[in-house]
Amino acid sequence: MDDLKQSIMRTENGIRIVVHVVPNAKETRLQLEVDGSLLMRVDAPPVKGKANREIVKWFSRKLRKPSSQIRIVAGLASRTKTLEITGIDEGSFLEAIDQR
Repeated sequence: MDDLKQSIMRTENGIRIVVHVVPNAKETRLQLEVDGSLLMRVDAPPVKGKANREIVKWFSRKLRKPSSQIRIVAGLASRTKTLEITGIDEGSFLEAIDQR
């Protein structure tokens, strides 16, 4: 998890993370790559915002935050997305995504 800390940027109201998205996966899940980057496999096609909605929904459930606190702030039409999550700090984020 120490490698992941490099992928998290603190903001005034929470954090920002960058994820590389692979759509049309068998299940939605987040994994840490060897280089410390985040890879998110999404069980939704990249059509009409379905994959983006699934990403927000997944983080909302995992972090136990309302979806209104999770926004894709860059990369809406790209596989590399920047998410801003308000109302959470780095430690709480790491703890929440590390639970299996």
